[in-house]
Amino acid sequence: MRKNGKKLTAIMMTLAMASTMTACGGDADTGNETPTTAANGSESTGGSTGGNTDKPADPTPTEAVEEVPEKYRDLGGMEIIIADWWSSGEEEEPKNAQEEATQAYRKEIQQKYNFKIVQKSIGGWGDHQETFTLSTMANTPAAQIFVMDQQFVAKPLANNLFYDLATLECFDFTEEKWNDNVVNLMTQGEHVYGMATGKSEPRGGIFWNKRLFEEAGLDPDLPYDLQANGEWTWQKFEELCEKLTVDKDNDGTIDTYALASFSVDMFKLAAASNNATFIGIDENGKYYNATNTPEFLEAMQWGVGLVEKGYEMPAPADSEWDWFISAFHDAKVAMTFAEQHKVSNWADMEDDWGFVMAPAGPKGQSKTVFADNIVVMPACLDEETANKVAFAYNLYTNPTPGYEEEDDWMTGYYTRFRDERAVDETLVMMYEEGRGEAWYLPLVYGTSYGDICYNIYALANTPAEKIEEVAGTWASLIEDANNK
Repeated sequence: MRKNGKKLTAIMMTLAMASTMTACGGDADTGNETPTTAANGSESTGGSTGGNTDKPADPTPTEAVEEVPEKYRDLGGMEIIIADWWSSGEEEEPKNAQEEATQAYRKEIQQKYNFKIVQKSIGGWGDHQETFTLSTMANTPAAQIFVMDQQFVAKPLANNLFYDLATLECFDFTEEKWNDNVVNLMTQGEHVYGMATGKSEPRGGIFWNKRLFEEAGLDPDLPYDLQANGEWTWQKFEELCEKLTVDKDNDGTIDTYALASFSVDMFKLAAASNNATFIGIDENGKYYNATNTPEFLEAMQWGVGLVEKGYEMPAPADSEWDWFISAFHDAKVAMTFAEQHKVSNWADMEDDWGFVMAPAGPKGQSKTVFADNIVVMPACLDEETANKVAFAYNLYTNPTPGYEEEDDWMTGYYTRFRDERAVDETLVMMYEEGRGEAWYLPLVYGTSYGDICYNIYALANTPAEKIEEVAGTWASLIEDANNK
């Protein structure tokens, strides 16, 4: 359950602890989670700040630690740019005690070691990969550190444009602060080409409109109860879809549909929740086409069935590709498969809403698919610069002293959802063993969920037809990825 009465971290204690960090950043962990942006460019903060985070620091004196090596004691005023596609570059006013303490800590380390870190946008989401690639190849990188969407890493990785982070003495990826999902994803043998801190961002699930549930004679919290009781299944989901697809005035026209979703979100979660995936990785670290299993075909057929049975709202004429966002926002549909960062789209909704994991298929359990932004350094940096950047970034991503408790990540999410059960139950469940699936498909350059999802959602092909159609192309792309 949510912890109430979080305590206030004393700023002076924060600064005192900052001055005692070990040679390459200290032994404190986590604390800087990178905001994540979806493919349409909408921002998802995905961090662990926000909410009621007041709590005191541990007053226990910090033990003496080794001295920082001479080469890092004064970084000569170097400016380090962390490049993304959403940040203003200006420091925002802190919203709570944790954010205030974090800003104080970062200001202290930058003054102490004479460097400056600025995180800012260097262009739009669609231009980010090209900006990284061209500036790195020209040996004039637009930034010293880049935040990359997972969809952007395959090609520059294959072209050896990422610095091998395993060679930098200030990074120890066995520390708890590092995101193991990302580090493992970006590890090739003894080389590490990408990193992230904190937990993987909770991702896909199902939002529902509580008012429309009530109007259909359903308990507005029913999905939470079904999830908690282990009864949240495809079958139960379809039972709800039938009740939530409503012709209110009996004129033969559906007034409220059960569902409207981005096809990729729906089919990706259907596969994951039936013990299936699109691209897998074997015990030798090699990618393979995982779409030819009975579990995958069953998941695709189930998703298509939701469309065929009329539960899914048809796209309005001349609508934009993301029409389903406004359809849910405007209460034209009762549910939507979507990633949790869509909370920003629902922030001003008049109706209350909830959030649960996708229902379990007959061969699996409720699961989500993790897809974190990946932090990289351009390969063209010289060794001295790269090591100094690593020293500074390692310090910068250390936790704010006093905020290392196991469930501190939850605090920032409470203010984004309409009820605590979304955080205490759904988000917590996403981190249970076996509930989160890694996203390997972006690392096979040229493959896309849409290769299969778009046509079967439109009922232009059967799932079996599309699986067979893409098999040859995917085999070639996978071979290329495995040979890099």
